[in-house]
Amino acid sequence: MTRGPVQVIGAGGHAKVAIATLLDMGHDVVAVWDDAVAKHGTALLGVPVRGAIAGAVAHGDVPAVLAIGDNRARAALAARLPLTWATAVHPTAYVHPSVRLGPGTVVFAGAVIQPDTVIGAHAIVNTGATVDHDCVLGDFVHLGPGVHLCGGVTVGEGALLGVAACARPGARVGAWAVVGAGAAVVAAVHDGAIVVGVPARLR
Repeated sequence: MTRGPVQVIGAGGHAKVAIATLLDMGHDVVAVWDDAVAKHGTALLGVPVRGAIAGAVAHGDVPAVLAIGDNRARAALAARLPLTWATAVHPTAYVHPSVRLGPGTVVFAGAVIQPDTVIGAHAIVNTGATVDHDCVLGDFVHLGPGVHLCGGVTVGEGALLGVAACARPGARVGAWAVVGAGAAVVAAVHDGAIVVGVPARLR
């Protein structure tokens, strides 16, 4: 199925996966924008890096995806760029029809999101991550590859869960917290905390 044009903001490794997702969905990815001058005139997966991020605004009739892995950088750009945000779900991901995804959120290949989960704007559900029933994820959350959330987990705005982290049923991860790679969340993680290990403890 052919879908409409999309522009991508960011030209790093995360952008490659976002572009691959959009192309696999059938979108026409018309441009990449990045403030790194050295990337201007190059291409990602055949899509040209046309110039600085501000150039995206001149093409404001084309929806965009913020393909930047850093949560705070993504939040800052979302606040200042007057664009329409596209939501992307890879064809191999499973997202139950009752799930609500906010604008600009991306769900990569092999991810699973189960019934009655709510995910905010500009979130990243990375490759192979699973989110079980009735979870609530805030804006700008990033679930790394292979993260597993049991049912009823709450993840606050801007939180990052590293590769293969997991959370028990009903767990809470606070806003802008960081859960290290492979960590197991079995107790509440407070706002802004950094936790690592099994079970996850303050670093």
